[in-house]
Amino acid sequence: MSDNPYRAPTPPAPPAASAPTGPAVAAWSDPSLDAPPQTRRPVEARLVWRGIFTMLGGHALTMVAGLVAGLVFGQQSDYGPLADGDRAYVFVVVGVFAQFILGIVALVTGIGGIVGRDGGKGSGLLIGWVAGIPASLIVGIVITASLANM
Repeated sequence: MSDNPYRAPTPPAPPAASAPTGPAVAAWSDPSLDAPPQTRRPVEARLVWRGIFTMLGGHALTMVAGLVAGLVFGQQSDYGPLADGDRAYVFVVVGVFAQFILGIVALVTGIGGIVGRDGGKGSGLLIGWVAGIPASLIVGIVITASLANM
């Protein structure tokens, strides 16, 4: 028998593949994405308590700052930038502003700590901030009432 003229010829053998010398990384790929994820630190109770007491101290600091500002800048006269600002008014304005700034700092550092590697201190900061809000409100009402009676 002879070869069939209608049959396609056999294809040539593919070239031998050479072994890669390093890991294949696409041009668009970031090699740092191939790294294993960082291990998170376990949540320790002492770090949570440290965060709680840090924020409670921050609340106390805002109360002291408002009280000092009320005693120093509160006035009973008809001139100056706070002509209508008696001591209680200045205390409330400075206290609310300081609490607002404290809230921003607590949210940014707390969420950053939870998302980052330090979940214990981050969650403690958020817990302390939330726990200190009612206490600051009660103390602020008492201080405002006492400054209004001066």
